[in-house]
Amino acid sequence: MQDAALMDLLTQRSEEAIPALAETYGTYCRAIAGNILPSAEDAEECLSDAWLALWNAIPPARPESLKAYLGAVVRNGALRRLRSLPEPAAELDEALAGRDAVAERWEARALGEAISAFLRRESAGSRAAFVRRYWYADSVEAVALRLGWSVSKTKSVLFRTRKRLRAHLEKEGFLV
Repeated sequence: MQDAALMDLLTQRSEEAIPALAETYGTYCRAIAGNILPSAEDAEECLSDAWLALWNAIPPARPESLKAYLGAVVRNGALRRLRSLPEPAAELDEALAGRDAVAERWEARALGEAISAFLRRESAGSRAAFVRRYWYADSVEAVALRLGWSVSKTKSVLFRTRKRLRAHLEKEGFLV
């Protein structure tokens, strides 16, 4: 089902909305939650929470990309379920070390924009590896398989990309 039709169902508070969302984006959302959470049961609970969160958010929210919005809801919900940072977040945290623990919302948004600008300048391969590893929380092995790279090359690309990201964020004034 198309996003516009799904948005209409949500806006109208139709009982068909959640099953239609699950049919259209269930596999996508399950993959995101499953990459972050340790068990299939946790991932399913996360999906249930995401469907409810989306139901409560729309309306009034009207995201431009329902898929991206839902992916963020699922990802954030899965991360909240963890008691400690997952391995990919811990790796990325090294690149962001030195920031104040509590950042203002506007600073977080500016940081997101700076990271996006950085990624736009990266090669397609580096960008894909970075997003698969740090947004979708794919294992290094899964990233390597998806991109047709060796695990060693994937680790090297991710390491160098994090290093360039750190330098970019230092230049932009986000890191001391």
